[in-house]
Amino acid sequence: MSVAKSWERPTMADADTPQVAAESSAVSRSTAASERANERSSARPVKDVVVTVRMTADHAADLAFVQTELGAASGPDAIREVIGLFAALQRDESYQSAKAQRPAVDIDEALLIEFRDAVREVTKSYNERTREIHFIGHNWNQIVKVANATGQVDTDAIRGVERALTDIRWQMMTDAERDAKALKVLPFLS
Repeated sequence: MSVAKSWERPTMADADTPQVAAESSAVSRSTAASERANERSSARPVKDVVVTVRMTADHAADLAFVQTELGAASGPDAIREVIGLFAALQRDESYQSAKAQRPAVDIDEALLIEFRDAVREVTKSYNERTREIHFIGHNWNQIVKVANATGQVDTDAIRGVERALTDIRWQMMTDAERDAKALKVLPFLS
């Protein structure tokens, strides 16, 4: 900045005078704009509420589809229109009476707890099978490394892997039977 321009600007000491204070406030555009905004907002009450929404790419694509279907000019217009339609539906007397006439669902808490525990058991069982297969894969790699390094195959180690695979196969068949029974019961829960 040139020396001449720096002399033209008021300093903090000069800002105490009314003339310099008026000039410094006129220099700041953001201050003037905020003062005008305050005057506007104090002149009339704000009726609009600004809502910010974070959307995934899928939701944004859905919004674009809804916007096209409704013929809305913009995404916010589409959102406003959908909210208005949904609110009108919720306030509709025929919808409210249909909603009130829906049968109440009796939920047996003991059955839900039993079902939850069964699902946990299935998950635990599958996780155990996954872990066992991982260990067998590791063991098999070690057998192959030793065979490649020494030129000899450890038959006891191969039989151990075979026994472990047989045990896993038996357990998976048991799991499949249990899952088939559960699939027969699931339609009755809905």
